[in-house]
Parts: sequence; structure tokens; C-alpha cells
Amino acid sequence: MHTTTTDDRGPATSATCGLTFRDIPRCVPDPSDHPTRPRTGSPVPRRAADAVDPAARAFAVSAVTMVLEVLDRRRPLAHLTGVAVGHIVDQVAVLTAARAAQTRPPGTVPSTASLSRVHLQWSGPDAAEITASYARGPRVHALAARIQRMPVRVRPETPGGPRRIRMQWMLVNVTTV
Repeated sequence: MHTTTTDDRGPATSATCGLTFRDIPRCVPDPSDHPTRPRTGSPVPRRAADAVDPAARAFAVSAVTMVLEVLDRRRPLAHLTGVAVGHIVDQVAVLTAARAAQTRPPGTVPSTASLSRVHLQWSGPDAAEITASYARGPRVHALAARIQRMPVRVRPETPGGPRRIRMQWMLVNVTTV
């Protein structure tokens, strides 16, 4: 059944079953439920986790670029040992071997990856999640990773001297899509 109704809120509207869209009850918020705060001229203070560490961002970009270069076999796997933990180096080695074993038509060269965007999201004071996109030929792919500031043993400054430990950003997780 199709009817036309008229009410004091506007012109005649078309409806089904005698109801119009204007007849639907609306929820009007009560102003006393949400007291307004007086606005001040000062901005909202930022949380410590929102502060961007330029060293972490630079490390993230260089580490992701290095992983892509190793996957493309433009850089040796040994270059990852200074920026990634052991199991990540092993994971990239397996991915590199699998990519090298793929059969391609003769005379074709596999396309190389070029990094497009890198985003950091802090997950703690010494850890950040990375999301990145990269292009390989005409296709766009995604990469997710996690970096963490970890204690790392470094070589002594003088031969035979004591080894030092310093906090350094390290790649602790990588996932490619």
C-alpha cells in the first residue's frame, strides 16, 4: 500500500505503510549529559608516545629499504645482520631463495621494489610498528614490521679492548604481502 501524507514539518512525502521518514523518532542529545569544557588558548598536551623520534623514523626507512634490496638481490644478506635480529635475517634468506627459484620466461628481468610510504605508530617508549607500501612494477604491495630499541654489543674501539653495550634500534618482525 502506497500513501501520501502531509504534516506540519514539510510538504507531502511519499511513504509505504503510512509511515514517512519524518515520522521516525529522532534522538536529540541532552546538553546536561555532556558538559562543555571552556576552551583555552593552549593546545592539548601531547602524550610521550606521540613524540616522534627522528632516529627511529630514519632507522625504519633505511631498514625497510635494506630488506627490499636484499629481497631483490641488489644487496647481500650479510648487510641485514647489523639492523635485524637473527630470525629476521633467516626469514629474509628463505624469502630471497624462494624468489630466486621462481621460473620466469627467458629474457625477462624481475622488477625491483621501490619504497613508496613508511608510517610509524608507537607501541611503547622503545618500540614502534611500521607499515609501508612499495611498488614492484605496476603493482603496489604492503609491508609491516616492528622495530625495538635493544641492547646490542658493539666492537671495542681499540683492539683487545672491552666490548661495550649500547641501545640500538633493531628490526624484530617483518611481514610482506
